[in-house]
Amino acid sequence: MMDFTEEEYKEIAAQLRKPEGEFGEIVAEKMNDGNLLMNKNTIKALDISEGESILEIGMGNGFFVKDILSSANNVKYIGCDYSEDMVRLSENVNQAFLADGSALFFHSTANKLPVENHTVDTLFTVNTLYFWEDHSAILSEFKRVLTRKGRLVIALRPAEVMELYPPTKYNFDFYTKQEAAELMEKHGFKITEIQEFEEPPVEREGKSFNPKHLVLISENNTA
Repeated sequence: MMDFTEEEYKEIAAQLRKPEGEFGEIVAEKMNDGNLLMNKNTIKALDISEGESILEIGMGNGFFVKDILSSANNVKYIGCDYSEDMVRLSENVNQAFLADGSALFFHSTANKLPVENHTVDTLFTVNTLYFWEDHSAILSEFKRVLTRKGRLVIALRPAEVMELYPPTKYNFDFYTKQEAAELMEKHGFKITEIQEFEEPPVEREGKSFNPKHLVLISENNTA
């Protein structure tokens, strides 16, 4: 495996947070590969029904949009990303869905979404929790756009796994399963299920280990 300097790890960490430019495109492709099982399991957990409105925070280059829209008939998808480059790539990858009106993409932060109040049936996000700077603002915004009893699904790798990836020492926040669940409950989301998955072994800095990921499924608990 290739060895990286600390400066290179810092750059990779920055790109994982906000992929930009040519290197960002490469990182986005690598994330599609490395997070394939995680995304597949998350989309399955969404349990999408006909006619639902789905909002994804941090869709990257939009590779998995096709899987969401093929889950049921008449699904409407909105993707929001912090990176303008990822929005552009998502639009290029999903031109047919843009043309038929089943998908829309926006450049936005998670705490200020271009979505009307209480119009989203399910909001989900994969591997973004580590980067949230204001949990209250972001989760309040999620509650604003979700319907009453709308679902929030958050996928992440737990702290004991994240600490094994060298770039994550730079501006990543780690969460145990309990910490992630408590965060959601604290901000008015009722946990209905936590799914845990073990992945095939990978090697990092000469050590082999089995990554795992969590999918936390919750319900908007607004009265």
